[in-house]
Parts: sequence; C-alpha cells; structure tokens
Amino acid sequence: MSRQRAEEVMRRYLTEVVAQGKLELIDELAAKDMVDHTQSIPGRAGLVAHVKSFRDRNRDVELTVERIIASDDEVVGIWTWRATHATDMYGVPPLGGKLEVRVASIFRLRDGLPVDYEVISDALTGFRHMGANIPGQSHLRLRV
Repeated sequence: MSRQRAEEVMRRYLTEVVAQGKLELIDELAAKDMVDHTQSIPGRAGLVAHVKSFRDRNRDVELTVERIIASDDEVVGIWTWRATHATDMYGVPPLGGKLEVRVASIFRLRDGLPVDYEVISDALTGFRHMGANIPGQSHLRLRV
C-alpha cells in the first residue's frame, strides 16, 4: 500500500474516530484481526473500546493533529488533546482544570489497514502542569 493511504488512515482515525466519536468508521479503517496493545479485547472491538473509554473520560475533548509521518506499512500520528479533567484518570483524582496531553499513535499496516496499534502518551507532564502532586514518578509509562 502507499504512504498516502497510511497518512489517510491515521488522519481519519484521529479527526473522525477519536475527535468526533465516529466509532462505526473503525470497521472501514482497521483490519478485522488488528491488535490494540492498550486493550485485552481482540480485534476491532479492542480499538472501539479504547476510543470509547477515551471519549467517555474526556467529553469536551479538543484534538489537534500536529504531524503524521508515514511509510508504506507504518504511520505515526503526533497529536495533542485538551479536555477538562473531570474523572479519575490513571489514579489522579479530578482536578477540574484543562488537561493537555501530547500523544504519538502508531499503526502498523497490512493491505492499507492497521493490524497493530500502540500509543505513547505524555499524560504525566499534563498532570504536573495542572499542579497534580505525583511524587517519585519522574518516568512513568501510561496505557491510554
């Protein structure tokens, strides 16, 4: 498949599925047997659960796509989301202010569809900017 297809899949995933909540597009944009490494649920249902959980926790989310880097079979989307921190997240109680988190979403593709998904999130920095006291957590890997 082409680099342009990889970019299109990532852009649509971020702007339509994550930002707008169009979960029905996952059937079109992801392979049936895909693996979302943030979930224990297999297949597309894992990606649906991932996005649904994210949107349930962040109802007023604003999303900015910063950059998409693609090859024929891999694509990375670098993006930032902002939302009111109104629910317990990663053990941090609601702080009420706007949380801003930078994320890298990584798809490995087969025949133009994601078969593997990983996320790297800088939520810790976002919480610290809001004044959250997170002692001893200078390096923390969070699953989103």
